[in-house]
This record gives sequence, structure tokens and C-alpha cells, in this order.
Amino acid sequence: MVQFSKAAIIARPNSEHLTEQVYQLAELLQSLGIKPFIDQSYTQNVIKSDFVHCDIEEYLPQIDLAIIIGGDGTLLSAGRKLVAHEIPLIGINQGKLGFMTDVSANDMICVLTEMLTEDKIIEDERYLISAQIIRDNQVVYQSLALNDVVISRGAMGTMIEFDITIDNEFVCLQKADGLIFATPSGSTAYSLAAGGPIVHPLAKVISVIPICPQSMSNRPIVVHDDVVIRVQMLTGAESVIHCDGQEYCELHPNDIIQISKSERPLRLLHPAHYSYYRTLRNKLHWAKRVS
Repeated sequence: MVQFSKAAIIARPNSEHLTEQVYQLAELLQSLGIKPFIDQSYTQNVIKSDFVHCDIEEYLPQIDLAIIIGGDGTLLSAGRKLVAHEIPLIGINQGKLGFMTDVSANDMICVLTEMLTEDKIIEDERYLISAQIIRDNQVVYQSLALNDVVISRGAMGTMIEFDITIDNEFVCLQKADGLIFATPSGSTAYSLAAGGPIVHPLAKVISVIPICPQSMSNRPIVVHDDVVIRVQMLTGAESVIHCDGQEYCELHPNDIIQISKSERPLRLLHPAHYSYYRTLRNKLHWAKRVS
């Protein structure tokens, strides 16, 4: 039973080797009675006239499904644009890790056919975090992050100093190379490398992880995602804020960075055999239990 009528296909940019798979996917959708819309920014090399090539953002009000071909980075970029439209996403993995793009490219046709015709789908909701920079009582920058928001030192290489307030309660003053705010989805990304915890993607929390803090007593903390976190920059020439490692903005002394949960969640669709713990075992090469 097909529950979708119009689907966007978004592939990793500058990847000519994905052209064949993009059109295989378009042909599959068409055969299932789903009209495909191919993001033209990813198909500069070959264009087949039988399919609609367009700026996907112009067609979002019509689209009820998005299929991402690439790695987690491609899904992160697309997810930030699509979350406001409540369009569910399916990720086809052509990257290296693929924690969120969990359909293998080799099994794409078979798995998607089952998902779209037999309703063999597991859906989960992933909340993003919103980051605002407030300067002189004005919001000068705002963005969303599906994985993480990172405050990091600039080119000068000196540590930055900041204080942290959660729900208007002072928490601490820190001096460090930076600070990571990670969603549960992002707990296996930069956060993990910086010593943060692995968090189940459906947990309603935000992880706060200092990067190389000056004091060894400064440790990661995990807070409920309904809080509002405010960071005031005290020192740190040329420091910057990054959202999912794809967008950034320079910070000034006395800037306030406000972190909170996004208003809407991102809807991710997985095949029926999806297991988060299996994903961890496979991607992190954990030893399997001997039966």
C-alpha cells in the first residue's frame, strides 16, 4: 500500500557516480505510482527529460516524502531544510558511517519496494536544536542542528572563556578549546570523539561536552531537552559557532548563544528490520556476543 504520492530525491552534491542510482530510484518511484522530483542542484551532469528536475525548496508544499542518497552529512543538510515542512526522510547510505542513512545502496531497490508497498516502516522522530546568537539584545544569527552545535576557538589558538546558564540558573564558568551541544542523534558524532556519552536517539536530552577544558573537573553533562541553555562569551578572539559542521558564524566578546529544542521534530523512516543497537555494533565494530 503506497501512502506517498510525490517524493523528492536529494543526492550528495558533486558525486557523479550517484547519477545512475538517482535515476534507478526515480524509475522505481514512478513504477510505484509516486511522482519523483529530482533536486537539480545534484544533477548537473546528466538530465533525463522524463523526470522533473527542480529546485526542491520550491516544491516542498507538494512533496510528502524525501529520499536522501549520500551519507549522514547529506541527510543533515536536507533535514534542516525539510523539518519545518514535516516531510519524512529515508536515507540511502553512500557515505562511510551512515548512522542515519541506514538503507544500504546495494539493497536500495528491494528495501524501498518493501517499505513503500508493504508499509514495512519504522518511524522515529528526531528533535533538532536551535542556536541563536544574541548581540546587543538583537538576534544576529539563527540556525538548526540535527547533530550538534559547536563553539570553538578561532585561528589564534587561544582558549575561550564563557559561562553557562540553564533555565536562568548559573551553572559554571569554563575555560576550554570549545563546547559541544549534541542531540541524541549527534551523540555518535563529534560528541563521541570529545568524550561525550552515546545516547539513544529517542532520549529527550541535550548533551553538553567541553572540548579540552582547562580544569579536569569540567565534565560532560546531560540535561533535559526542554531547558534553555545560554552561554555568554567572555573571551576568545575569532571564536566561531558551527551547526552540524556545515554552517558557521563568527562570535564576538559578550555574545550570548542560546540553545533550545526545535519546535518540530524530523521524521525518519527506517526499514522494518532496523535496530539502533545493531547499527552501533556494525558502525563502531563492537564485538558481538558469542552464542
